[in-house]
Amino acid sequence: MQNIEQILEKYIVSGDLPCALAGVANADGTLYMGAAGLRSLDDSQAMTTDTIFAIASMTKAITTVATLQLVEQGQIDLDTPITAYLPDLEHLKVLDGFDDDGKPMLSSPKTSPTTRQLLTHTSGYVYEIWNANGLQSVASEQIDSLFAEGGNGMMAPLAFSPGERWEYGIGIDWAGVIVETLSGKSLDVYFQEHIFAPLGMQDSFYKVPEEKAARRAAIHARTEAGLAVTPHLGEPVSGGGGLSSTIADYLRFMRALLNQGTLDGAKILQPYTVDMMFENHIGDLDVNPGPTQIPGVSNDFDMGFGEPAKWGLGFLLHQAQTQSGRPKGSASWAGLFNSYFWIDRENDLCAVIATQVLPFYDTKAVAMLKEFESAIYNP
Repeated sequence: MQNIEQILEKYIVSGDLPCALAGVANADGTLYMGAAGLRSLDDSQAMTTDTIFAIASMTKAITTVATLQLVEQGQIDLDTPITAYLPDLEHLKVLDGFDDDGKPMLSSPKTSPTTRQLLTHTSGYVYEIWNANGLQSVASEQIDSLFAEGGNGMMAPLAFSPGERWEYGIGIDWAGVIVETLSGKSLDVYFQEHIFAPLGMQDSFYKVPEEKAARRAAIHARTEAGLAVTPHLGEPVSGGGGLSSTIADYLRFMRALLNQGTLDGAKILQPYTVDMMFENHIGDLDVNPGPTQIPGVSNDFDMGFGEPAKWGLGFLLHQAQTQSGRPKGSASWAGLFNSYFWIDRENDLCAVIATQVLPFYDTKAVAMLKEFESAIYNP
């Protein structure tokens, strides 16, 4: 796959991106791994395929698998209200807006969210950065930002009654809380015991161990003055984000799904559960990220690449072939620092491409993603 190597190098040599990682695999094994650029623009260490990078919301697919493991064990029913597992959420409210004095107008939701709705972003839980009312709540200091370490952002009211629409949010963070509550283990321990160790994922962590820190890539921000190293965000143990991993590890995770839940003799899910992940779980609703509230971030990020999309369990489902060749029915999602993955069961392929740049849906990173995809499907 020499074309992929050339694509990665092109974006580094031009100065468009500081670093790039890519990998392609099928059910039987790894087909390609490559790296280009520097782990940090403040250092001279070359990016290598074993570089550990922040995968952010690519964590969500892993949390979904953990949740579905408990579904298989009969501990979770996807359509039971989450108050059965988290009784403290019994008195949830919906934020309908603000009155003339800036006071929040709250109402009771029509129903309580279910675990299925948590996993499909239809629960009413949202991210403040992509929701105007949520952003105003934080700006007016009525609630902490979700991204404030130790804050109460997880306790924000719902933005709408469960099931009314699709809106990206913290539902899978709450699914992670359910996993912790029912298993009696924090997510980092649960993931290690039930997903990472069985699959041989040796470099996936919430907190990168000191002995592996030298392999960690820096986060960069695109500023008016150019690309600059910016501090890593905190490393909360959360279902919605926070993990760091490697190309090799994430390929193993995706290969397990290509293999109907089993990899090298280790079974993390039953085949029927894997099939369920790739089914539409939002009915007539559509995946529609809507306008972002983050200054400087594209207002039209569209993981469906302009085509209609649904949501399965853990990822977006493409309802039409993308211009770059990814077929209808393939699944995909991304991470905040411009890492992207997809699983194509029709062609027995999975792929991941990543850089470590803010803001999300960076123009250069998305252009690299589309060229990478084209190189795989139109070599």
